[in-house]
Amino acid sequence: MDELIYGFWEGRAYDCRRTLNGSAPEGLPITELLSFNAGNAVAGFIGPQGFLVFDPRVTLAEMLRAYYEKAEALSCGRCTPCRMGTVLIREALELAAQGRGSEVDWDHIRAVALNMAETSLCGIGLTTPAALLGALEHFPKMLAEAPEMPQTTRDFYATATAPCIEACPAHVNIPRYIDYIRDGHPELAAGVLLKHYPLVGSCGRVCVRPCEKACVRAQCDGPVAIKDLKRFAADHAGAPIEKLFIDEEAPKQTPVSKRVAVVGAGPAGISCAYHLLKRGHLVDIFEMEAHAGGMARLGIPAYRLPNNLLETETETIERLGGKYYFNRKLGRDFTIDSLFDEGYKAVFLGVGCGLGQYLGLPGEETLVRMPKGYVKGLDFLLDIERVEDLSTLPRLEGGVVVVGCGNVAMDCCRSARRLVAEGSENNITVSYRRTRASAPADPEEITAAIDEGIHFEFLTAPVEIIVENGEVAGIKLVRMAEGEPDASGRRSVRPIPGSEFVVPCKHVIAAIGQKLDRSIFGEADGITFTRRGTIEVDESLQTVREGVFAGGDAAAGPTSLIWGMADGQRAATSIHEYLMTNATGFVARRRMTEMIAATNALSGVKPPRAVVEMKRAKMPHLAPVMRVDNWREVETGLPEDAAVAEAKRCMRCLRLFAVSTLRPIPGKTELEEL
Repeated sequence: MDELIYGFWEGRAYDCRRTLNGSAPEGLPITELLSFNAGNAVAGFIGPQGFLVFDPRVTLAEMLRAYYEKAEALSCGRCTPCRMGTVLIREALELAAQGRGSEVDWDHIRAVALNMAETSLCGIGLTTPAALLGALEHFPKMLAEAPEMPQTTRDFYATATAPCIEACPAHVNIPRYIDYIRDGHPELAAGVLLKHYPLVGSCGRVCVRPCEKACVRAQCDGPVAIKDLKRFAADHAGAPIEKLFIDEEAPKQTPVSKRVAVVGAGPAGISCAYHLLKRGHLVDIFEMEAHAGGMARLGIPAYRLPNNLLETETETIERLGGKYYFNRKLGRDFTIDSLFDEGYKAVFLGVGCGLGQYLGLPGEETLVRMPKGYVKGLDFLLDIERVEDLSTLPRLEGGVVVVGCGNVAMDCCRSARRLVAEGSENNITVSYRRTRASAPADPEEITAAIDEGIHFEFLTAPVEIIVENGEVAGIKLVRMAEGEPDASGRRSVRPIPGSEFVVPCKHVIAAIGQKLDRSIFGEADGITFTRRGTIEVDESLQTVREGVFAGGDAAAGPTSLIWGMADGQRAATSIHEYLMTNATGFVARRRMTEMIAATNALSGVKPPRAVVEMKRAKMPHLAPVMRVDNWREVETGLPEDAAVAEAKRCMRCLRLFAVSTLRPIPGKTELEEL
């Protein structure tokens, strides 16, 4: 079937059974919903807006029965309308699916569903009744007179999600771990997070919080402090994250276990190894540095992410049976060919983007040969983090100008603040060509930098580096003016003639971007690259060379820790399927994400009812005077009472989506959120 047969969507019924040119919900891309996986047509789609039926070989009663069976399993039990209502509805629909719909008191079931929709405490109870109520109002005979359907190859897949979950690259069940914190079980909250990645405490400190941007609570009194609650779960799990895994828990090897080589012990590589090890494969990680953690270890200053925390969390890999091989660099100590020659059946490239970039200013070629005082942002951070004792670092004499306003730039300027010589504390400047509101850095990082005495020159751009006797003596900046917004809504900028000025300084740090070091690859590796200079991969994260996968910064360009870990998880799924079936496989959860996005089904999520104002918890931190001359962790973590109160701010905006298909769905258990 290639069109809607009947359905109920956003309060309106659609019945095309007796017409050749029936209507469908306006603005809904039906064609995006007709196929789930290759060769498997979607017979029906159900969500909080209602239901759509595309094939008569699946009955409405059967679809709704499976949907409310999932709703019953998801009910948290805190309120009677949902806890009992889902049971009563599921039992009634079981009778209907058996051809016994005439035995059901449908008026009573309608009353139960209405009560759920009006009085439940969370999104599951408030929104799942919509499909049933629409069916009872417009298609009652489809339930009361449904025939019993014989067992066939039909299948059903459902996932519970929320705006925060869909915004999270790893699709972490955020409301679930917040529930556990609210109920006094941070160890169970940590368990939810460990389903997705092992670097829980690290992510709780440096995550860029895409989930909070999507939080529905932001429409009221501010988003829930999801990142801070993640850190609380890790810090209060009753044991360090790595101690939650014991050697005896390492998955036992089986005859189907395969050897996999992971190149790069950054967030993507560690996450990939973690999920492959949990599936029973043998994994070795090759890392060019002397420590695990990649750019999270070397590029994030200790005042944000203590090195000892990250190092202990990476030990999880060894507890699961994996092995690290440090000081081993691709292209120098081994090649992709040599890995396959050694018996590895698949390779994952998580090599990151470890090269910084200069500013590209006139005369820069000379400075590159004599770069005293002029450094790339990444090199500046790497030189700091490679020092075992940070107290031995040399002081920065003279002024410092950091060009750029991303998170790397913030790490650079705040690190420089901790290194400046006495008397130069207020001589650090950040130059950014756009406004503060346009800066890609975390707004809290900019605020922290200002609190530490760092000066910002917004709407300025570098013109020339002033050089005297082969050393940086200053930087010439020009003021910029904003133009009209482009198609994306972002304003252009242009230099203002005659507005140049010089900032005297001895150090210029270029923090404008980073890129992949392509020199580690040889022609024999068979790897191709995109126009952006990243490794070319397909949807499964497989490169053009069979058996070789890539993810994280190396494939996506400079991102963040959470995106890298999500890529590692995704690649592990593809690698596992490749090893088992010689194909990259299908992930049902990923396809459901595409369908939810296509229908725009979560864009209109609103707070469920009048919300009592509860101010967002503020992360305690060291006062600037206590932190600017040392590398102690600035944020100290939410106390228990504040964390529990913050967890209570979550409105549990869960929504349940499901598809019914004509054939079995492969990969159903991968990343399933139930």
